[in-house]
This record gives sequence, C-alpha cells and structure tokens, in this order.
Amino acid sequence: MSALYPYPAVQYIPLAFTVLFRHESSSSRPFILIGREIFAQQEALAKNYGAQLPALKENTDLLLLMVGGFEPLEVKYRGFYVIIKAVPRPMVSLITLPRYYFYKETLVFQAKTADGNLLVANSYKLPLLHRRLRRVTY
Repeated sequence: MSALYPYPAVQYIPLAFTVLFRHESSSSRPFILIGREIFAQQEALAKNYGAQLPALKENTDLLLLMVGGFEPLEVKYRGFYVIIKAVPRPMVSLITLPRYYFYKETLVFQAKTADGNLLVANSYKLPLLHRRLRRVTY
C-alpha cells in the first residue's frame, strides 16, 4: 500500500492503455478529457497546443482519454476510481482504455505522481448504451 494506491495491490485492476497520439507542447496545465469531451474541445485543443489530432470516432469497446500536462505511465482501476500514475511533462496524449473492466456507472479519473500527489481529476458517467451486463455461464 502507498499514497498512490492506498489499498492492497490485489484490489486494483491494471488496465492496458494504448497511446494513439502524443505531442510535446511548450507548457500545459494538467487536464483529463474523457469521451465526448474530446470531440467538444477538439478545435480548441488543436489551437492551444498546435497539434492536429487524428480522426476520432467513438468505439463501444474503448474509452478515449485526452490527457495533458503529464505523461501517463500506468493505469489501475478500483471501484469508482481510475488512477493514472503520471510524471508531470509539457505534453498532450490521446490514449484508449478498455471499457469492459468498468463495473461502476460513475468513474473518477485521477492523475497522480508516484508519491500520491494529485495532478488533476475528472469525473465521467458511462453512457447507458455503452455499459455492458456481464453474463456468467456455468
């Protein structure tokens, strides 16, 4: 247990993430945009950070995150919290996370340094259409 992950390690689901886009910027306050927030802010992101984002579309299996002001190193999920272990850096990244691990309707995404200092947080409510019921067969 640590300031970054206050519960035993077995209680966290490590999430593999894919970096779709990364751009160094002159400076960036930490931010996290999730899903449709990215589409709504796409022009402002291109203008403010001087980067043209790749063509984006929603995917029912993946959740898009646009993060800035830090480099994501690892992502772990527990309950309502998605914790992104991060290093502060002047950059913007577009990453994807697999949706099927999320079992809560409302999620809080937090970017934290290795010593547990919070860089930024943003909450997100999974759209009803994208939530999946898990079926267990025996």
